[in-house]
Amino acid sequence: MTAVAAPAPARLGHAAGAWRAFLLQLALYRHIWHGTAFSSVILPILYMVSIGIGVGSYIDDASTGGITYAEFIAPGLIASVAVMMLGNDMVYPVFGGYREWGGSYLAQRATPLRPVDILNGHLLYAVVFRPLTACTVVAVVLAFFGVYTSAWAALAVVAAVFVSASIAPWLFAWCSSLKSESMLNAVFRFAIMPITLFSGVFFPAEQMPGFLQPLVWLSPLWHGTELARAATADVAPALPPIAHLAYLVALGAGGWLAARRVVVRRLSF
Repeated sequence: MTAVAAPAPARLGHAAGAWRAFLLQLALYRHIWHGTAFSSVILPILYMVSIGIGVGSYIDDASTGGITYAEFIAPGLIASVAVMMLGNDMVYPVFGGYREWGGSYLAQRATPLRPVDILNGHLLYAVVFRPLTACTVVAVVLAFFGVYTSAWAALAVVAAVFVSASIAPWLFAWCSSLKSESMLNAVFRFAIMPITLFSGVFFPAEQMPGFLQPLVWLSPLWHGTELARAATADVAPALPPIAHLAYLVALGAGGWLAARRVVVRRLSF
């Protein structure tokens, strides 16, 4: 008898493939959302109560550009939520996607999904869905503290999306390149924490030593915070808004190219 080869799985269009990979991430999130609620929603609110209002009562408005300290940190907290979530959504899940203790990417490669579909689906989840949900919840809750003085405050959430888009592909590429799980802590130590603490969220960037300020200007969270603060407090950002946006878009595009190269190399089999 002549063996009949099994038909090759039908290929999906790039948009359809990315959407199916996104739906998988969404299905997984339904089972773990309660585990991310503290870091992505409750923690920023605690920051506002303890630091924004508590410590802020001792800070002169002149040191924060003529706005209260609570008004100063509120937009930064919204934008920093996007960075905090990436620690949950892009570090262990990406590294584990290639390993037996996770293996979600390996399972997806058994389907018609291409490596770039897996990349785009994960980014769609981490860059669009997560910021638009968690950052919106934080922004709404902070509104009850009376920290918005502009009608454009909702655009702070859009700024948070751009922050996610500029960082997530680089984290994907970095975590996809790691060979040992012992190196995952380095991602938090040298990326997530420094970006969160030294990007003008809790104090003006101008107050940092002059030799460190260029590092602040490189931080995508600083650019996002400047945009968010302009939206919530109606203060002029350090650069024209289009310059902040152009930097975030260029950073995200470069990260996507790097991530695409790594994921294709890891999952082309």
